[in-house]
Amino acid sequence: MNGRRLRRLAPMLLPALAACEVDAPVATVSDPDRFLEADAIVMGGVTTISNADGIRTARLQFDTAYQWNDSTHQALRGVNLIVFNDDGSERATVTSLRGTFEPLAERLTARGEVVLVVPFQDRRLETEELHYDPELNQLWSDSAFVMNEEGGQRAGSSFRSDLEFRDFVVQGSAGTGP
Repeated sequence: MNGRRLRRLAPMLLPALAACEVDAPVATVSDPDRFLEADAIVMGGVTTISNADGIRTARLQFDTAYQWNDSTHQALRGVNLIVFNDDGSERATVTSLRGTFEPLAERLTARGEVVLVVPFQDRRLETEELHYDPELNQLWSDSAFVMNEEGGQRAGSSFRSDLEFRDFVVQGSAGTGP
């Protein structure tokens, strides 16, 4: 290639060459090997949870579920749990970025921007991790939380409660309210 021709092509080639040197952002997944090795991956799903009498007690919706054959739990992304009263009305909702669900015990651990709403009690609880165990009739978090409810706000470094919030124990508490 002669010098004149190279000088004419240089203005066109320089932007293309410069683009090759720029690192493009790469999408990543936390601990990708763990999820790529899942035995089953479900994209967008709903699990209905019923009691022994066949009455629906909860509905778990998720964006993605990862299951391993040697595991009793599923790793979830995009979690939305609705818990129902015996009459079918909505008792509470839990939303989070991710979570772990144990189908046999029906336990859920929600993680990442967790929000619990109890509409009939005008209650909203926010934390980074929330454990729900229907068999023990308990909710708890070992992470800091803020709970707004009728009459005030509670905050603390952790809490444990029954599902009706009658026995609500807070560690490192602060706030106002009943």
